[in-house]
Amino acid sequence: MNRLRVFLCAFLAAAAFPAAALAQENELQEKRSEVRLYDRSVVFATIDTAVLAMDLYVPPQWAANGRCVIYSYGGGFIDNNQRSESNQAFCRALADEGYLVAATNYRLGLRGVRMKGLLSMVKPLDNAVHMAAEDIFRALNCILDHASEWGVDPSRILLCGSSAGAIASLQADYELANRTPMTAGIPEDFRFAGIISFAGAVYSNEGACDYTVHNPSPTFFLHGNADKIVPYKKIQFGKKAFFGSSVLAARFEKLGFPYKIMRFEGEGHSVASRMNDNIDDVLWFIDNMAVGQRNLRIDETVNDVDRVPAKWDHISAGKLYK
Repeated sequence: MNRLRVFLCAFLAAAAFPAAALAQENELQEKRSEVRLYDRSVVFATIDTAVLAMDLYVPPQWAANGRCVIYSYGGGFIDNNQRSESNQAFCRALADEGYLVAATNYRLGLRGVRMKGLLSMVKPLDNAVHMAAEDIFRALNCILDHASEWGVDPSRILLCGSSAGAIASLQADYELANRTPMTAGIPEDFRFAGIISFAGAVYSNEGACDYTVHNPSPTFFLHGNADKIVPYKKIQFGKKAFFGSSVLAARFEKLGFPYKIMRFEGEGHSVASRMNDNIDDVLWFIDNMAVGQRNLRIDETVNDVDRVPAKWDHISAGKLYK
């Protein structure tokens, strides 16, 4: 039971932290009066009462290079952080470099869920991750449907996410590489050009993280080695497991898959908010390993001695949910 408690607390914390700065909007429609950095919002799915939309950030001078980044926010399956100041700044910065950026909404699988004992949370947690991954594929299908109109090259579509959004992005590529049922509507020859994960992990009910149908996409892992929220290594109880960046990178290394990992020495979950600090690294990865298709395996440790730790950097899952 102690192992189950640790597993569930860590999983819950990954879902719920950091808390969103913005409450989820009932409808994501353009409001000309509001200050915003995105150019327009496009509804891509309506599921039950949930209206899912993507905010499009269009390059100021459309370069028609076909590159598109699907960005999934953190705030972790309970809040919509899609339009936080830092997320909008990151998406606009990518757009200014010539990328069409689609910041996507997804269903919040843990919103309103109340814990009634540890075992009661297993299914909701499982559902939250898989619902978010499913909604990434819904957004992808919308982009593929409009690829010609929007100037998107399907071979140059990447996923990028932070915290819960990073989990959803890594999970989507994991599901695609295994061609699970949620990918049934995706063209058979489609592959993501690359995955960028700020403090993410992959969830498995199989006790292993195998890529059985085709290889995973080139992946850029950024993770603090002192992260107490999303596991840097692995948390496992029976066949239910969370595989963090360090374990995934080791798996990629063993099997010869292209990857880059930046291990932030002594840093916790605040690496999830490093998007704007590390945008040059993101652009390098896209140019060289995603779109550039260089088969590299890079392992880098970063020790930022001048960094001032965030107040919540080393909060533990136990303190968060006691």
